[in-house]
Amino acid sequence: MFSSTAHEPGLAARGEHVHDRPMPDRRRAAATGHAAARLEPLRRALQRPDSGIRSFLVASGAGLVFEHHRPDVAAATPQPVNSVTKSVLGMLVGIALQQGVFAGLRQPVADFLPELRAPDVPARARAITLEHLLTMTAGFAWDEHKVDRCLLAACARFAAPGERLRFIVGRELAHPPGQRFNYDSHAAHLLSIALARAASQRTDRYAEAMLLQPLGIHDWQWETDEDGVPFGGRGLALRPRDMLSIGLLMLRRGQWEGRQLVSAGYLHASARAHSAGGWPMQRARYGYLWWHAEDAHDAAACFAAGFGGQFIFVEPRRNLVAAVTADPDKTPKHVRRLMAEHVLPAACPT
Repeated sequence: MFSSTAHEPGLAARGEHVHDRPMPDRRRAAATGHAAARLEPLRRALQRPDSGIRSFLVASGAGLVFEHHRPDVAAATPQPVNSVTKSVLGMLVGIALQQGVFAGLRQPVADFLPELRAPDVPARARAITLEHLLTMTAGFAWDEHKVDRCLLAACARFAAPGERLRFIVGRELAHPPGQRFNYDSHAAHLLSIALARAASQRTDRYAEAMLLQPLGIHDWQWETDEDGVPFGGRGLALRPRDMLSIGLLMLRRGQWEGRQLVSAGYLHASARAHSAGGWPMQRARYGYLWWHAEDAHDAAACFAAGFGGQFIFVEPRRNLVAAVTADPDKTPKHVRRLMAEHVLPAACPT
């Protein structure tokens, strides 16, 4: 494990939050020097003008050990995390299962979305389950390379009530549900709609009560579609330290301040490979809206990833979590390499 100290003072004092552990001055000084020396190459890499990294934080199971923010980035300001939103939604599905809001992962999505049974919707779509949406194997014909603005935000094209949902479920199926991975943010949005209907409240309100407030996350935003439903595939904005809290919850198998917020078994399953994966991530399979690294020497055992270099890394073998935000327009592709080359060697397997 890292010898741990915070890069900055002023962190929360409670043991379950990202914090600076009290220790005698002599031990603190030794730990500070040890951690700083090990991670100094990372800091130099992040300070390069072309790095594209906005924030980079690392925590062990005990607390914060490294924190870097670019000078023009306010640490306390929520930053768009793009498709990291999917992984947070995956946690919410686990909570809904735990509470009985959903009966099980093999439950047909049509139980909540009767639109899937409409005459003009492909009959095979009725077989799509919650698990198919979690694993990106719903089977819809879709090429996310060809993203338009209507995928990323509310727009006039879907202004009529329910029009976005009708578009999503009305797409042809290229494969039977469960057969093949295809990255599909529209399909992830079906989960948000299904959760809102099953829980009888908006996804963001459910998230606030069941996940974000218990984690001490209070400053956040979540964009909504034309009908006021938070996007399932993107749209969440979080502070980097709050991204760390989500990673620590994953690391601790759903436990926080003595409460089991999410089932340990569900989170274990979320981090395992359930489909082959593919674009937009290389060398990674797909779990329940979390990526699973194929290579044991890669950036982390599992991770949440968003367009443009937004990441939450979780590495149980080294008892660490990292959160990264970056400039989407630069789309830095070296974030996983920075983890593999600088962070993992600075930690010891537990």
